[in-house]
Amino acid sequence: MILSIVLPVYNVSEYIEKCIRSCSNQDIPITEYEIIAINDGSPDDSLHICEKLAAEVKNLKIVSQENRGLSGARNTGLRHSKGEYVWFVDSDDWINDNCLKEITLKLKSIKSDIFWLGHNVVTSSKVLDSFIPKEIEKPVSGEDFFENHLDNLFYIWKFIYKRKFLLDNDLTFYEGILYEDLEFTPRALHIAKTCYNLPKVYYHYLMREGSIVNNIKLRNINDRFFICNRILEKIENTSVSEKYYKVCYEIVVRNVIGTIKMAVRSGVRLPTIVQEVVGKIKIQSFLDTRLKKEMRFIKLNLGAYYAINRFGYKIYKKLKK
Repeated sequence: MILSIVLPVYNVSEYIEKCIRSCSNQDIPITEYEIIAINDGSPDDSLHICEKLAAEVKNLKIVSQENRGLSGARNTGLRHSKGEYVWFVDSDDWINDNCLKEITLKLKSIKSDIFWLGHNVVTSSKVLDSFIPKEIEKPVSGEDFFENHLDNLFYIWKFIYKRKFLLDNDLTFYEGILYEDLEFTPRALHIAKTCYNLPKVYYHYLMREGSIVNNIKLRNINDRFFICNRILEKIENTSVSEKYYKVCYEIVVRNVIGTIKMAVRSGVRLPTIVQEVVGKIKIQSFLDTRLKKEMRFIKLNLGAYYAINRFGYKIYKKLKK
Protein backbone atom coordinates (compact mmCIF):
# COMPACT_ATOMS: atom_id res chain seq x y z
CA MET A 1 0.00 0.00 0.00
CA ILE A 2 1.47 3.33 -1.06
CA LEU A 3 -0.61 5.92 0.87
CA SER A 4 -2.61 6.40 4.07
CA ILE A 5 -4.89 9.45 4.25
CA VAL A 6 -5.53 10.35 7.91
CA LEU A 7 -8.64 12.40 8.75
CA PRO A 8 -9.01 13.71 12.34
CA VAL A 9 -12.77 13.98 12.93
CA TYR A 10 -14.32 16.33 15.49
CA ASN A 11 -17.49 18.43 15.07
CA VAL A 12 -17.33 18.40 11.27
CA SER A 13 -20.70 16.87 10.39
CA GLU A 14 -21.28 19.68 7.89
CA TYR A 15 -18.04 18.96 6.02
CA ILE A 16 -16.91 15.37 6.54
CA GLU A 17 -18.88 13.76 3.70
CA LYS A 18 -17.37 16.11 1.12
CA CYS A 19 -13.90 15.42 2.50
CA ILE A 20 -14.27 11.63 2.45
CA ARG A 21 -15.85 11.60 -1.01
CA SER A 22 -12.97 13.67 -2.38
CA CYS A 23 -10.56 11.10 -0.96
CA SER A 24 -12.56 8.20 -2.41
CA ASN A 25 -13.25 9.70 -5.87
CA GLN A 26 -9.81 8.69 -7.06
CA ASP A 27 -8.07 7.10 -10.03
CA ILE A 28 -6.06 4.35 -8.31
CA PRO A 29 -7.25 0.97 -6.97
CA ILE A 30 -8.50 1.02 -3.37
CA THR A 31 -5.87 -1.60 -2.54
CA GLU A 32 -3.18 1.06 -3.08
CA TYR A 33 -4.40 3.47 -0.41
CA GLU A 34 -6.52 3.73 2.72
CA ILE A 35 -8.63 6.46 4.32
CA ILE A 36 -8.46 6.47 8.13
CA ALA A 37 -11.09 8.57 9.94
CA ILE A 38 -10.16 9.14 13.58
CA ASN A 39 -13.32 9.93 15.53
CA ASP A 40 -11.89 12.07 18.32
CA GLY A 41 -14.89 11.77 20.64
CA SER A 42 -16.95 13.99 18.35
CA PRO A 43 -20.28 14.91 20.01
CA ASP A 44 -22.09 15.70 16.75
CA ASP A 45 -23.21 13.47 13.85
CA SER A 46 -19.72 13.08 12.35
CA LEU A 47 -19.25 9.45 13.41
CA HIS A 48 -22.67 8.44 12.07
CA ILE A 49 -21.85 10.03 8.70
CA CYS A 50 -18.50 8.22 8.57
CA GLU A 51 -20.15 4.89 9.39
CA LYS A 52 -22.76 5.42 6.68
CA LEU A 53 -20.07 6.22 4.10
CA ALA A 54 -17.98 3.20 5.14
CA ALA A 55 -20.69 0.95 3.68
CA GLU A 56 -19.79 2.17 0.19
CA VAL A 57 -16.20 3.44 0.61
CA LYS A 58 -14.53 0.08 1.09
CA ASN A 59 -11.07 1.44 1.97
CA LEU A 60 -12.44 3.74 4.70
CA LYS A 61 -11.40 2.65 8.20
CA ILE A 62 -12.91 4.28 11.30
CA VAL A 63 -11.07 4.45 14.63
CA SER A 64 -12.81 5.96 17.67
CA GLN A 65 -11.14 7.36 20.78
CA GLU A 66 -11.88 9.71 23.67
CA ASN A 67 -11.21 13.32 22.80
CA ARG A 68 -7.46 14.06 22.67
CA GLY A 69 -7.43 16.99 20.27
CA LEU A 70 -6.13 17.33 16.73
CA SER A 71 -2.60 16.19 17.61
CA GLY A 72 -3.85 13.13 19.46
CA ALA A 73 -6.07 12.17 16.52
CA ARG A 74 -3.17 12.52 14.09
CA ASN A 75 -0.92 10.41 16.32
CA THR A 76 -3.58 7.70 16.47
CA GLY A 77 -3.96 7.83 12.69
CA LEU A 78 -0.22 7.44 12.24
CA ARG A 79 -0.19 4.38 14.52
CA HIS A 80 -2.99 2.74 12.53
CA SER A 81 -1.62 3.62 9.08
CA LYS A 82 -0.11 0.99 6.79
CA GLY A 83 0.82 3.07 3.76
CA GLU A 84 4.38 3.81 2.73
CA TYR A 85 3.38 7.50 2.89
CA VAL A 86 0.97 9.41 5.14
CA TRP A 87 -1.10 12.47 4.25
CA PHE A 88 -2.81 14.26 7.17
CA VAL A 89 -5.93 15.87 5.67
CA ASP A 90 -8.16 18.13 7.79
CA SER A 91 -11.72 16.83 7.69
CA ASP A 92 -13.32 20.17 6.79
CA ASP A 93 -11.09 20.42 3.70
CA TRP A 94 -10.94 18.34 0.52
CA ILE A 95 -8.54 17.15 -2.18
CA ASN A 96 -8.92 17.06 -5.96
CA ASP A 97 -10.88 14.20 -7.46
CA ASN A 98 -8.67 11.84 -9.47
CA CYS A 99 -5.37 13.26 -8.23
CA LEU A 100 -3.85 10.25 -6.48
CA LYS A 101 -2.54 8.53 -9.59
CA GLU A 102 -0.42 11.57 -10.39
CA ILE A 103 0.69 11.98 -6.77
CA THR A 104 1.49 8.32 -6.09
CA LEU A 105 3.53 8.02 -9.30
CA LYS A 106 5.81 10.71 -7.83
CA LEU A 107 5.85 9.06 -4.40
CA LYS A 108 6.98 5.79 -5.98
CA SER A 109 9.59 7.28 -8.31
CA ILE A 110 11.16 10.02 -6.14
CA LYS A 111 11.07 8.27 -2.72
CA SER A 112 11.59 11.52 -0.79
CA ASP A 113 11.10 11.83 2.99
CA ILE A 114 8.67 14.73 2.49
CA PHE A 115 6.61 15.99 -0.45
CA TRP A 116 5.18 19.53 -0.58
CA LEU A 117 1.92 20.20 -2.44
CA GLY A 118 0.11 23.19 -3.90
CA HIS A 119 -3.17 24.37 -2.37
CA ASN A 120 -6.06 26.80 -2.58
CA VAL A 121 -7.40 28.78 0.38
CA VAL A 122 -11.17 29.00 -0.04
CA THR A 123 -14.39 30.13 1.62
CA SER A 124 -17.77 28.54 0.94
CA SER A 125 -18.12 30.79 -2.10
CA LYS A 126 -14.73 31.75 -3.53
CA VAL A 127 -10.98 31.15 -3.76
CA LEU A 128 -9.09 33.61 -1.54
CA ASP A 129 -5.56 32.55 -2.39
CA SER A 130 -3.67 29.93 -4.34
CA PHE A 131 -0.16 28.58 -3.89
CA ILE A 132 1.85 26.31 -6.19
CA PRO A 133 5.42 25.29 -5.24
CA LYS A 134 8.14 25.84 -7.81
CA GLU A 135 9.19 22.84 -9.83
CA ILE A 136 12.59 21.44 -8.81
CA GLU A 137 14.80 18.96 -10.64
CA LYS A 138 15.72 16.82 -7.65
CA PRO A 139 15.04 16.58 -3.90
CA VAL A 140 16.78 19.00 -1.54
CA SER A 141 17.69 18.63 2.14
CA GLY A 142 15.13 19.56 4.76
CA GLU A 143 17.25 22.44 6.06
CA ASP A 144 17.74 23.92 2.57
CA PHE A 145 14.04 23.54 1.92
CA PHE A 146 13.22 25.17 5.26
CA GLU A 147 15.45 28.17 4.60
CA ASN A 148 14.04 28.81 1.11
CA HIS A 149 10.33 28.45 1.91
CA LEU A 150 9.98 30.10 5.29
CA ASP A 151 6.78 32.01 4.54
CA ASN A 152 4.59 29.13 3.40
CA LEU A 153 5.26 26.02 5.45
CA PHE A 154 3.33 25.62 8.62
CA TYR A 155 0.22 23.61 7.87
CA ILE A 156 0.66 19.85 8.09
CA TRP A 157 -1.77 19.17 5.25
CA LYS A 158 0.66 20.80 2.81
CA PHE A 159 2.96 17.78 3.15
CA ILE A 160 2.94 14.06 2.47
CA TYR A 161 5.37 12.22 4.76
CA LYS A 162 7.16 8.92 4.37
CA ARG A 163 5.77 6.87 7.26
CA LYS A 164 9.11 5.18 8.01
CA PHE A 165 10.74 8.62 8.25
CA LEU A 166 8.18 9.70 10.88
CA LEU A 167 8.38 6.47 12.89
CA ASP A 168 12.17 6.07 12.77
CA ASN A 169 12.64 9.62 14.06
CA ASP A 170 9.84 9.48 16.65
CA LEU A 171 8.10 12.37 14.89
CA THR A 172 4.73 12.63 16.57
CA PHE A 173 2.53 15.63 17.25
CA TYR A 174 2.76 17.47 20.57
CA GLU A 175 -0.59 16.93 22.30
CA GLY A 176 -2.63 19.35 24.36
CA ILE A 177 -1.80 22.54 22.44
CA LEU A 178 -3.18 24.47 19.49
CA TYR A 179 -1.04 25.45 16.46
CA GLU A 180 0.97 22.23 16.79
CA ASP A 181 1.91 22.49 13.09
CA LEU A 182 4.18 25.43 13.94
CA GLU A 183 6.18 23.22 16.30
CA PHE A 184 6.09 20.02 14.21
CA THR A 185 7.20 21.32 10.80
CA PRO A 186 10.61 22.78 11.82
CA ARG A 187 11.33 19.60 13.77
CA ALA A 188 10.55 17.37 10.79
CA LEU A 189 12.46 19.49 8.27
CA HIS A 190 15.51 19.60 10.54
CA ILE A 191 15.76 15.80 10.26
CA ALA A 192 14.59 15.24 6.68
CA LYS A 193 17.31 14.24 4.23
CA THR A 194 15.13 14.87 1.18
CA CYS A 195 12.18 17.12 0.32
CA TYR A 196 10.48 17.40 -3.07
CA ASN A 197 7.88 19.74 -4.56
CA LEU A 198 4.69 18.68 -6.34
CA PRO A 199 3.99 21.89 -8.33
CA LYS A 200 0.21 21.75 -8.69
CA VAL A 201 -2.86 22.54 -6.57
CA TYR A 202 -4.13 19.30 -5.02
CA TYR A 203 -5.59 20.53 -1.71
CA HIS A 204 -8.39 22.96 -0.80
CA TYR A 205 -8.19 24.56 2.63
CA LEU A 206 -11.51 25.93 3.90
CA MET A 207 -11.43 29.13 5.94
CA ARG A 208 -14.49 28.90 8.19
CA GLU A 209 -15.76 30.94 11.11
CA GLY A 210 -15.47 28.25 13.78
CA SER A 211 -11.97 27.04 12.96
CA ILE A 212 -9.10 27.33 15.45
CA VAL A 213 -7.27 29.94 13.36
CA ASN A 214 -10.35 32.19 13.20
CA ASN A 215 -11.39 31.92 16.86
CA ILE A 216 -8.81 33.88 18.84
CA LYS A 217 -8.93 33.47 22.63
CA LEU A 218 -6.43 33.60 25.49
CA ARG A 219 -5.55 29.93 24.96
CA ASN A 220 -4.64 30.57 21.32
CA ILE A 221 -2.21 33.30 22.35
CA ASN A 222 -0.79 31.23 25.21
CA ASP A 223 -0.23 28.14 23.03
CA ARG A 224 1.52 30.07 20.27
CA PHE A 225 3.97 31.49 22.82
CA PHE A 226 4.39 28.06 24.39
CA ILE A 227 5.48 26.76 20.97
CA CYS A 228 7.81 29.73 20.41
CA ASN A 229 9.37 28.96 23.79
CA ARG A 230 9.87 25.29 22.83
CA ILE A 231 11.56 26.27 19.56
CA LEU A 232 13.86 28.71 21.37
CA GLU A 233 14.81 26.08 23.96
CA LYS A 234 15.58 23.54 21.25
CA ILE A 235 17.88 25.76 19.19
CA GLU A 236 19.61 27.25 22.26
CA ASN A 237 20.18 23.96 24.11
CA THR A 238 20.83 21.40 21.35
CA SER A 239 23.35 21.17 18.55
CA VAL A 240 21.86 22.60 15.35
CA SER A 241 23.44 24.11 12.24
CA GLU A 242 23.88 27.87 11.97
CA LYS A 243 21.43 27.91 9.04
CA TYR A 244 18.73 26.10 11.02
CA TYR A 245 19.33 28.30 14.07
CA LYS A 246 18.84 31.50 12.07
CA VAL A 247 15.70 30.29 10.31
CA CYS A 248 14.10 29.08 13.56
CA TYR A 249 15.02 32.30 15.33
CA GLU A 250 13.33 34.33 12.61
CA ILE A 251 10.24 32.10 12.88
CA VAL A 252 10.06 32.79 16.62
CA VAL A 253 10.46 36.55 16.23
CA ARG A 254 7.89 36.74 13.44
CA ASN A 255 5.41 34.72 15.48
CA VAL A 256 5.98 36.73 18.65
CA ILE A 257 5.25 39.96 16.78
CA GLY A 258 2.38 38.45 14.79
CA THR A 259 0.74 36.86 17.84
CA ILE A 260 0.89 40.08 19.86
CA LYS A 261 -0.81 41.83 16.92
CA MET A 262 -3.37 39.01 16.81
CA ALA A 263 -4.12 39.68 20.49
CA VAL A 264 -4.36 43.41 19.77
CA ARG A 265 -6.94 42.90 17.01
CA SER A 266 -8.98 40.52 19.17
CA GLY A 267 -8.74 42.55 22.37
CA VAL A 268 -7.24 39.56 24.22
CA ARG A 269 -5.00 40.39 27.19
CA LEU A 270 -1.49 39.00 26.96
CA PRO A 271 -0.74 35.99 29.21
CA THR A 272 2.33 35.98 31.47
CA ILE A 273 4.28 33.65 29.15
CA VAL A 274 4.56 36.51 26.63
CA GLN A 275 6.91 38.48 28.88
CA GLU A 276 8.95 35.32 29.54
CA VAL A 277 9.48 34.60 25.83
CA VAL A 278 10.10 38.25 24.94
CA GLY A 279 12.77 38.37 27.66
CA LYS A 280 14.64 35.46 26.05
CA ILE A 281 14.76 36.99 22.58
CA LYS A 282 17.92 38.83 21.57
CA ILE A 283 18.08 41.39 18.79
CA GLN A 284 20.19 39.25 16.46
CA SER A 285 22.18 40.93 13.68
CA PHE A 286 20.85 38.51 11.04
CA LEU A 287 17.22 39.60 11.55
CA ASP A 288 15.87 42.05 8.99
CA THR A 289 15.55 45.72 9.93
CA ARG A 290 11.77 45.72 10.40
CA LEU A 291 11.83 42.74 12.76
CA LYS A 292 14.68 44.25 14.80
CA LYS A 293 12.87 47.58 15.08
CA GLU A 294 9.57 46.05 16.26
CA MET A 295 11.29 43.63 18.63
CA ARG A 296 13.28 46.45 20.26
CA PHE A 297 10.05 48.34 20.95
CA ILE A 298 8.38 45.22 22.39
CA LYS A 299 11.35 44.48 24.65
CA LEU A 300 11.55 48.11 25.77
CA ASN A 301 7.88 48.39 26.75
CA LEU A 302 5.51 45.56 25.89
CA GLY A 303 2.53 47.33 27.49
CA ALA A 304 3.07 50.49 25.47
CA TYR A 305 3.49 48.48 22.25
CA TYR A 306 0.17 46.71 22.90
CA ALA A 307 -1.67 49.93 23.85
CA ILE A 308 -0.43 51.92 20.85
CA ASN A 309 -1.28 49.15 18.40
CA ARG A 310 -4.69 48.62 20.05
CA PHE A 311 -5.48 52.33 19.75
CA GLY A 312 -4.36 52.37 16.11
CA TYR A 313 -6.46 49.31 15.31
CA LYS A 314 -9.60 50.86 16.84
CA ILE A 315 -9.13 53.99 14.70
CA TYR A 316 -8.56 51.83 11.61
CA LYS A 317 -11.83 49.95 12.26
CA LYS A 318 -13.77 53.21 12.66
CA LEU A 319 -12.36 54.61 9.41
CA LYS A 320 -13.35 51.44 7.57
CA LYS A 321 -17.04 51.80 8.55
